[in-house]
Amino acid sequence: MEFGEKTLRKETIYQGSLIEVEKHVVELQNKEKANREIIHHAPAVAILAINDDKLLLVKQYRKAIEKAILEIPAGLVDPGEELLTAAKRELEEETAFQAENWQALDKFYVSPGYLDEKLQIYHASSLAKVAHPKAQDADEHIEVFQLSFEEVQAAIEKGDICDMKTIYAVKQWEIIKLRGETK
Repeated sequence: MEFGEKTLRKETIYQGSLIEVEKHVVELQNKEKANREIIHHAPAVAILAINDDKLLLVKQYRKAIEKAILEIPAGLVDPGEELLTAAKRELEEETAFQAENWQALDKFYVSPGYLDEKLQIYHASSLAKVAHPKAQDADEHIEVFQLSFEEVQAAIEKGDICDMKTIYAVKQWEIIKLRGETK
């Protein structure tokens, strides 16, 4: 079977500062027509930052789910910015830490059924506190936490950690720990 959909018409129904929403009318493989709503979003990075065998997390309020949650540091890639450069910037802005060692982990689409956002996860280790860190974004109100693996597991069970990128990163941390690579 050959896969694909031909776009017959598309219109932008919302243009915001972070996302653009389009409505597409497509022709399916069987020649039927269907509607697709697509969200365009800039690429993003997220950081699995380990400091003295503790995971660096940020707590911030997320309006979409109406609660504050713990997450790994993350953020958008600026236009023309390299992914690793963005990860280093986001780690410092959100946590006031820098890392000596960086390793690219996985890169994936967050939810390709309706969203084109691609996320690159990095593992950062050999962390050091920055004397004069870069300022957080004006719309960010963040508190930094360092939790052990057991505390992270409890936070997942309690629902304080509930986003896909963080839970995915914790699974990667578990693999790293099993290999004996934690620093």
